[in-house]
Amino acid sequence: MDYIFPRYCCICGEFLRADHFRYLCEACVKKIILTGENICVKCGHDFGEIMAKTQSLCPRCLCSKFQFISLRSAVRLTHITRRIIHQLKYKHGEYLAEDFAKIMQKNNTFMALLQDSVLIPVPLHWKRVFKREYNQSEIIAKFLQKLSSNMEVLPLLKRTRYTPPQVGLRIHERRQNVKKAFSINPKIKIDRNRKLVVFDDIFTTGSTINECCKELRRHGFHNIYGATFTQTSKN
Repeated sequence: MDYIFPRYCCICGEFLRADHFRYLCEACVKKIILTGENICVKCGHDFGEIMAKTQSLCPRCLCSKFQFISLRSAVRLTHITRRIIHQLKYKHGEYLAEDFAKIMQKNNTFMALLQDSVLIPVPLHWKRVFKREYNQSEIIAKFLQKLSSNMEVLPLLKRTRYTPPQVGLRIHERRQNVKKAFSINPKIKIDRNRKLVVFDDIFTTGSTINECCKELRRHGFHNIYGATFTQTSKN
């Protein structure tokens, strides 16, 4: 199939052959920076070398009451990660989902969080799914499940209210925008003590994931974590 329909790197356009990644060349993958150990203990924000390792909480967590125990992101947000997220979400880039999962698999600390867990993709409203034709968080989560047998993916949450995109909204507007936008899927029955990981592609203010966690807690779940591919910077 590669001879008939040759593959090219979605970032630099390099011709691809028998690469480990389907639509990313090794040179571009090497530019993707995995999150380090100097992170916020709550949301996993990567301080890099800016703050000392004695710093425990980032400014975002100091002024927020997140309902998850902790959250981790696999990579830092850079020019390359921003571009592939944009292609995945807005350029019919569902073919990139497998590469997203393979990139996250390189971060051992991130993958450790997902072990023995139920991965819950942040749901999209059916109108958004109809327009985009897929839920990017769900298809990435399913590829992660294929890479590790110690997790499962369940649609435990449903989107019950259509909301405008979060892009461009202030933090209080984001919180109000997703307020009561999710509900428990009554068709899914699982133990309330199971380890749940709410999964999304990017963590910005945390409003969406936090609202999902609130709904889970309201129904008796308490062992709740969060995970994303990347997250925005918070200086």
